Amino acid sequence: MGTWGPGPFDSDTAEDYLDELEEQPASGRLAVVTTTFRATSGGGSSEVLPEEVMAAAAVVAANLPAGASLEWSEDYSGVTDWLPKPIDSALVSSAMQALESVFSENESFWRSWVNEEERGEARAELDRVKALLRSAYGGESR
Repeated sequence: MGTWGPGPFDSDTAEDYLDELEEQPASGRLAVVTTTFRATSGGGSSEVLPEEVMAAAAVVAANLPAGASLEWSEDYSGVTDWLPKPIDSALVSSAMQALESVFSENESFWRSWVNEEERGEARAELDRVKALLRSAYGGESR
């Protein structure tokens, strides 16, 4: 089916990534998410897909205190309990850096949206996840 919406979990790629995470214990999930973020440190890695980075960042966001109030996929309703608490500020920072690296203005991901309205909806979802991550530790950037 591919992509059916702009949300962080609204694609086959994101769902495959989440299925992989769901099979892990909390410490394994943390390791997978951390590895996903590290793979982007070269400025947009071909090792991970943008949808995987978005899903990983949304998992981190969902596990923050404010993230529990956001609507997440019904198929992953327990996502708010997937990572050990409290979420470390270094993980939040890594999520932000990965999102900024992968979702730059020139990335092919943005050109893949059919029209400007859908592209705008996807940007709004990305901005929502980033805003939650930024607010987690008083907007600190590390």
